[in-house]
Amino acid sequence: MVFISVQTVTAEESCETCHQETANDFSQSTKAEFLECTDCHGTEHNGPGTNEPTEVTPKTCATCHEEKVNEFSEGKHALGWEAMEGVPTYNQMPEAVTDKGCVPCHSIGYIWEDESKGRCDTCHTRHTFSAEEASKPEACGTCHAGDHPHYDMWANSKHGMLYTMESDRAPTCITCHDSHNVITAWGFLGLRPGDQDDPEWYNARQKIITTLESMGPALAPNVMRESYEEWETLREDMIDRCTECHSESYARRELEKGDDLLREADIAMAHLIDLANLMYKIRVIDDKTRFTIYREGTAHRFSAYMGGFHNSPKYAWDEGYLALAQTLIGERDAAIQHVFNSAGIVLGIIGIVLISFYWYKNRT
Repeated sequence: MVFISVQTVTAEESCETCHQETANDFSQSTKAEFLECTDCHGTEHNGPGTNEPTEVTPKTCATCHEEKVNEFSEGKHALGWEAMEGVPTYNQMPEAVTDKGCVPCHSIGYIWEDESKGRCDTCHTRHTFSAEEASKPEACGTCHAGDHPHYDMWANSKHGMLYTMESDRAPTCITCHDSHNVITAWGFLGLRPGDQDDPEWYNARQKIITTLESMGPALAPNVMRESYEEWETLREDMIDRCTECHSESYARRELEKGDDLLREADIAMAHLIDLANLMYKIRVIDDKTRFTIYREGTAHRFSAYMGGFHNSPKYAWDEGYLALAQTLIGERDAAIQHVFNSAGIVLGIIGIVLISFYWYKNRT
């Protein structure tokens, strides 16, 4: 018979006995003045070999921070986990890839067994839980990168440069987006109803919506505005924020420039979608290649209009519209080359047939 020793913490010991680094972090938190570890983690875990500590979920945090948890629950980040699972390619990729490439960011909206959503420690890293830390732009940089590089756009803007040179004077992420609900007028995909008065733009956006639904992002919750009125309300909210530093006329003019850039990016993206679909139809490319073209174009479209609204010339132009146009031209040239190659093969076959026929008719 094998006996397993269970060690519990005695009165002379504490959580710090086993969890020194965690205890050190917690000691730097303002919560250390009025909370014990057991207030959040329960009393079931009392040393090596004992029960696991109680799971800390947003419901735990709501005991003291109900207002902030409610604000978070009404925002976009709370839907992060559902957004990830809604994309078909997430379930098609190896778990080793998604565990490191998707989950670290999307777990901000993790759905717990108690049905609460979110991981507060995504921004308020445990166990210091610093509000000051979470409010800094650098805290956003881990996730807002890659094919939606909001942090880099901001850093490249005049706002970001001011922050680097003189941080007290510069607006940061939460200045414009709040700290918990982070909702913007255009939504993550830059799509909304209400463009029927511009047929070219409207038709382009219908193609983009269909494409993003086939890819998966448009299936995620709360990535598009449901009505023009909703968009307009959120736009006015953004105007109010901008006028804390700028004149109203300037704020409206700059945001309208962003709208105009989004229109041009949408039209270019629609042309790329048409070309990819044509190349797929005539069997120049397979479905996986078509998906890759969609994804590359979508990333550049994101950079173009998000770069415009973040006042980043690098992303509005170099990483955005220019890159989108170059992708379109590159795919067009590939299609033309395929047609020429195919025509060459056909002409070669016809030539061989004619030569063979001539030889047959003239043989002696």
